[in-house]
Amino acid sequence: MTYFNDAGDGAVGPQPHADDWDVRILRRVSELEKLPLSQRPVEPIRHIAVVDVETTGTDPERDQVIDLAYVVLAVDALGEIVDIVRKGEALSDPGVPIPERISLLTGLTDADVSGKWIDLDALERALKSVDVFVAHNCAFDAGFLRHLLPMTAQAAWACTAKDFDWLERSGLDARALGHLLMQIGFFNDAHRAMADVVSLIHLLSHRLADGRTVVGALLDGASRETIRIEATGAAFDRRSILKARGYRWDGGVKVWWTEVSADELEAERLWLGREVTPWGPEPRTRVITWRQRHR
Repeated sequence: MTYFNDAGDGAVGPQPHADDWDVRILRRVSELEKLPLSQRPVEPIRHIAVVDVETTGTDPERDQVIDLAYVVLAVDALGEIVDIVRKGEALSDPGVPIPERISLLTGLTDADVSGKWIDLDALERALKSVDVFVAHNCAFDAGFLRHLLPMTAQAAWACTAKDFDWLERSGLDARALGHLLMQIGFFNDAHRAMADVVSLIHLLSHRLADGRTVVGALLDGASRETIRIEATGAAFDRRSILKARGYRWDGGVKVWWTEVSADELEAERLWLGREVTPWGPEPRTRVITWRQRHR
């Protein structure tokens, strides 16, 4: 049984009964101002922008942002959050009716966004000094943010859904933001952009078994270069074995590909040559950094 504490921080909510079979207590996410901050920062300090957008659809070329939020955190060399630098949020009128399903998801109506707009100059000033952007499934957020702010086209991104192995590093068996949040003992019943940013910050500040924060481990992992290796010339009947090994299909260039570390590259070349393309050609490879990984 799960008990939700709706009474606010520090207040006593509904209490479990002694004969309850199993009990999990979830606390509502706290206000950002109550986030514990490290008092002994270790240089260098990086500015990390945690961002989220709510949109009318999934295509940045066609759909519009209706809700945007960001919080810029100062994170030290040990991965400790030392300050909340700035935050902001804005609604935007998409110029078309909000799809019913999006309204159900976010609670936003056409009336809520009517006549609203995002001050892009102010947004650019707020984010221009950011070192790394962080989002959950950040390829989605990055795509829409690039359309709003072309200055982010070459920005570094770290994705809490793709760049961090929650099961291996923390024992959490999910990737959805709300489910992960519940597994560390919190809940947030809103699905607006700022609500998702606050939820993600709670996950980033979660402490792992080795004493590090999630944000510290995330940044270390995401900042490492990887190698994209493509199964160049793979026959159609090899798609199942490629998919089983974790390869993904890139419809733009019509090739199966995966990412490996530099140490794993030679072994992956040998596997492709043995199992997929024994008569060639050699697989194409290129270096990937966190400035290209989620484009």
